[in-house]
Amino acid sequence: MAKPLNSGLYQRTKVSILKNTTPMVSRQAQLCEYMSVIVTNAKNRISYAIVKSLGQKGINVFTSDFMPFSMAFASKYSKGHFLYPSPFEDQKAFIDSIIRNIHRLNARVLIPVFEETFLISKFKERLSKHVRMAIPDYEQILTTHNKDKWLPIAKKLSIPVPQSFTIAELKNYREKIKELHFPVLVKPKQGGGAWGILLINSVKELGSLFEGETYMGLPLERFFVQEKINGHAYCVAMLFNQGELKGQVVYRQLRDFPVSGGQATLRVSVDHPQLAGYFQKLLTELNWHGICQADFQVEQETGIPYLIDINPRFWGSLVQGIASKVDFPYLLYKIAIDGDVKPLNGFEKNVMTRWIGGDIRGFPHYFKQSNNKAKFIKDFFALNTGKVTYDDFDIKDLLPFLTWGIDSIRKIIKYRTLKPTTHDSLEGIWE
Repeated sequence: MAKPLNSGLYQRTKVSILKNTTPMVSRQAQLCEYMSVIVTNAKNRISYAIVKSLGQKGINVFTSDFMPFSMAFASKYSKGHFLYPSPFEDQKAFIDSIIRNIHRLNARVLIPVFEETFLISKFKERLSKHVRMAIPDYEQILTTHNKDKWLPIAKKLSIPVPQSFTIAELKNYREKIKELHFPVLVKPKQGGGAWGILLINSVKELGSLFEGETYMGLPLERFFVQEKINGHAYCVAMLFNQGELKGQVVYRQLRDFPVSGGQATLRVSVDHPQLAGYFQKLLTELNWHGICQADFQVEQETGIPYLIDINPRFWGSLVQGIASKVDFPYLLYKIAIDGDVKPLNGFEKNVMTRWIGGDIRGFPHYFKQSNNKAKFIKDFFALNTGKVTYDDFDIKDLLPFLTWGIDSIRKIIKYRTLKPTTHDSLEGIWE
C-alpha cells in the first residue's frame, strides 16, 4: 500500500500540537488541525472542492483513490495520500484498506465522495466503530438512487414528475406506447451524469430498441422510458441532520456537458422556493441524514418544475454551494465531529461558478450556437477569477488542474478517443 506524500510534514504537525510549541495559535485551532479527515475519490473535482474547503480551515486532509494520477493528490491542501483497491472490483479489500488507513493516519472523520459512498454506507455499522461519518443509511441511498423507488414517493407527495414507463410495460402492453408524446428518453433506473440516456424521436425508433434484448450491452429491464420535459435545468442541494434541514442552495444550469443535458459547466445561484420546498418535503419524508442533490426541469410553457433525478452523494456542482456561502463539506464535517450545526438562513444569490474542464469539451457546440462569435470567445476564455469561482482551477493551487489536464491527454492517447470512459462505475448495480 502506498504511503502518503508529505508524511514527514504530518508527523511534524502532530508533534508540534502535542508539545504545544506554537503559543500564537489558539488551542481550538490546534485541535481542529489535529482532527484529520480522509476524503475519497481524489481523481475528480468534487473531491478537490472538499479538500480545499477543509484544508483552508486548517484541517488535516488526506486524499485517497484507486487511481495513482488523481488531481486532489497534487493539491497543497492535501497533507498526504494513499491508494486503496477499487471499490467496484473488491469491496472487502476496499473497506479493509480504509479502516487500516484510518488508524494509520489517526483520522477522526471519513468523507466519501462519489459512488463509493454507497459501499461505505453499506458497511456503515462496521466503519462507525473506527471513524465518524455523516452519511445516509444504505436503504435511504437505495431509495433515492433507484428511480423505480423514489418516483412513487414523489407522486404520493404531489411532487411533479415526468410520465414514466418500464420497458416491460411498453413491450407487453403496446397500447401504452400511444400514451407517449415523442420525443421520449430512455434512461437507466440507476445512474447519473447523463450516462446511458438515449433520445427516442418516434414509435419506430422505440420499436427498434425493443427488438434487441440489451442496450449498451446491458439488459433492457435496467432502463425505463420517460417523457422529455422541454425547459430549463435547475438543481437543489441540501444538508440534513437526522431529518432536519441545515442548509440548502438552488442554482440554474447555464451550460452543460454533455450539451444534451449533462452536468453543469456554468451555473448561477437563484431564488426558487417552490423547488426547494418540493425537495425538502421529499427528504423530510425519508428522514434524510447527510447531503443530497436533485435535478429539476422547469417546463418552459407552464413553469411547472419536474423532479428528474436525485443524487444521494456529493454532486458535480458542489462548488456552487460553497461559493454561495453554504459550505457543505465543512458543515458535514462539523456534524460528524460535533453531532450538529446551526441551520443556515438562506444562501447568496447571483453567484456564478464554472467547471472549466467540462466547458472546454462543450466549447465547439456553444461556439457554433453563438450569434456573436467574437464576443463568445472573449467571454469564454476570460477567467474572471474575481467574479466566478471554479470547480477545478485555482491560481493559488495550480497543480491539481495541471494534473487533470495531463491525465486527460494521457487517457485520450491510451483509449484513442476524445471521450474516454470514466474510471467510476456508473453502470454498476446497487441492491
